[in-house]
Amino acid sequence: MSSTSALNILILGANGYIGGTVLTDLLKSRPASSITALVRTQAKADLLQPLKVKSVVGELEDIPLLKFLVAQSDVVLNFAVPFGGGDDSIQAIVDALEERSATSAVKPILLQTSGTGTVLYGAGGIAGTDVWSDEDYDRWNELPNEAYFHSGNKIVAAAALRGKISSYIIMSPTVYGKGTGVDNKLSLQIPAYVRYAKREGQAAYIGKGENIWGNVHVQDLSSLYLLIMNHALVSSNSTHASNTSHGWSNLIYAGTGQHSWGPVIKTLGDLLYARGDVKQPGAIEIPDDQGDMYMFGGNSFLAKSKKAEALGFVQKEKDLIESMKDALPAPVAK
Repeated sequence: MSSTSALNILILGANGYIGGTVLTDLLKSRPASSITALVRTQAKADLLQPLKVKSVVGELEDIPLLKFLVAQSDVVLNFAVPFGGGDDSIQAIVDALEERSATSAVKPILLQTSGTGTVLYGAGGIAGTDVWSDEDYDRWNELPNEAYFHSGNKIVAAAALRGKISSYIIMSPTVYGKGTGVDNKLSLQIPAYVRYAKREGQAAYIGKGENIWGNVHVQDLSSLYLLIMNHALVSSNSTHASNTSHGWSNLIYAGTGQHSWGPVIKTLGDLLYARGDVKQPGAIEIPDDQGDMYMFGGNSFLAKSKKAEALGFVQKEKDLIESMKDALPAPVAK
């Protein structure tokens, strides 16, 4: 099938930071396609209405509804993935797509969102030396289900191995930059550090601040989703995993850069101080147990993906520190 053909696309998490940005790009690149979004409230549906997206109000936990929507879809993009759990809904998506594959002219596609929290290790802001790769197939297979996202990832990897559908796991590190969706335009991590700084009067990072994370601009990340989807459409016979990969060859790491949190948060503190949002410039060290949610003292990164590069994935947007000002919430009027 052509990479520009009309498709029936289902988006889970269309109001979110990443999902909303990908939806914006899909509407531009595939104007002939029919896009449906499963949303939790009517208020969320109302936000999507001007985009001419068909919204269905319901819960991912409503398995019959979810399978009904998936069964009508050529492509499912799942951005509504919790850190842990959600396996029943992921299994339902896979089951419905595999059932559809028996009669569909298009080999069904699943793009499953994940994160490098799966390989989070270390503490105290100490730099890690263990470099994972999205080609470490034996290591992925040996991870315990308790690792963030991993039990759901295993369901998608198993589907890739069966080969009835083209199923992919897109593993993101820190995502930064301003989103282009109609609802949530900000990431999780940088705003968490901003909230802490405003509450405490000064920015802070965990421990030594030398711990390493990968990163990717949300707009670059969106481009990777579209590259993978287009690849799956035109290469449907070669988009299943090999037996030797345990299904993990369809896991693709999305990072384009790396950072340590200390220098990033020091820059953030200077920006907030210049705006009058905090009392002191720069940033200070705090222990692991004093940080807020999404403030991490461990390491979470992979080597750059050769699989992503082979699809033509390159960084086009500003790096994390250059984009910092764009990612800040608007100043509070005084």
